Amino acid sequence: MFRIKTIVFVIVIAAFALAACSPAATQAPQAPAAPAATAAPQQPAAAEQPTTSAGYVIPVAQCAPNCTYKDMTVGFIQTGSESGWRAANTSSFKETATQQGVNLKFYDAQNKIENQVSAFHQFNQDPSVNVIILAALDVTGYDDVLKEAAQNGKVVVLEDRRIDAAPSNYYTYIGSDFLEEGHKSAVAMCDLLKDSTKKNIVEISGAVGASAAIDRAKGFREKMGDCGMTITDTQTGNWGVPESKAVMEAFLKKSTDIQGVFAHNDEEAIGAIQAIQEAGLVPGKDIKVIGLDATADGFKYLISGQLNADIECNPLLAPQVYDAALKAMNGDATVPTWVPSQEGEFFAAQGADALKAILATRKY
Repeated sequence: MFRIKTIVFVIVIAAFALAACSPAATQAPQAPAAPAATAAPQQPAAAEQPTTSAGYVIPVAQCAPNCTYKDMTVGFIQTGSESGWRAANTSSFKETATQQGVNLKFYDAQNKIENQVSAFHQFNQDPSVNVIILAALDVTGYDDVLKEAAQNGKVVVLEDRRIDAAPSNYYTYIGSDFLEEGHKSAVAMCDLLKDSTKKNIVEISGAVGASAAIDRAKGFREKMGDCGMTITDTQTGNWGVPESKAVMEAFLKKSTDIQGVFAHNDEEAIGAIQAIQEAGLVPGKDIKVIGLDATADGFKYLISGQLNADIECNPLLAPQVYDAALKAMNGDATVPTWVPSQEGEFFAAQGADALKAILATRKY
């Protein structure tokens, strides 16, 4: 009998030791073979839980209705660090978490969707995480982990990028109206080319599959016919300067009969500007250039007149996202399925002095 009790005691101690060895959330997650039975926090029955108008059943936290930011542990799955915009977006979440007392577990997916899915699964299994924030690399591929999040009582908030999933799978999306950004870009280009007899446009698009790229392209096409513009060539620049420069060089080798460049972000616009210059043409004059994001780097080219227009996409989303997540933890079912960010438009025609004054007030 004494030997049996000793064996049982050793097994119990070993079980506790294994439970304390889960991998750190900031490392590349290694998903377990099956969810732990104790991973899901205690939740009331679904019928008792508040539900949004879109059908999302809110996993109310045990601290509700008095939860504060200090009760919040966030697993934030970022796309990567592909641009100045993304760096500002990441800084917004880290700095705001420190200011508000949010416990942030940050994961950089290095622009790989498989990393995002793995991280999502890891956060689903982390009992300390009660909120998961996703900046999606693609519009698809998250169905299984979204279902798993619901099973494990995690609040899910989308930021910056939409996904092709029913709004009943997440609490809210906070970010830009990318379709409207495409509309604004087309209207701006129409105005820039109003005196041009030809209106041939080349497009340097964002990463294939990204909702921002899909909607910006769609929005531009919906409005470009208003003034007779035609897209003569399109190719992804994957949000970066070097690749976009190479794309623009290839466009110019095929034909210099180009009146405008529609670039999906500032880095792509800058790459196009560099290629135009090296081809012996004057960017902003011989070929009009429009970018999106309105980052500090974009403003520099606006001020020089080489970038004609920059449509803003606000990366400082953390305060809005954390506020929404806290409302979810407290059971607030009134938050809409989409909370748009506030954004503007900037033009080289505003003048260097005016643009410098605006740049001095900006955080990105």
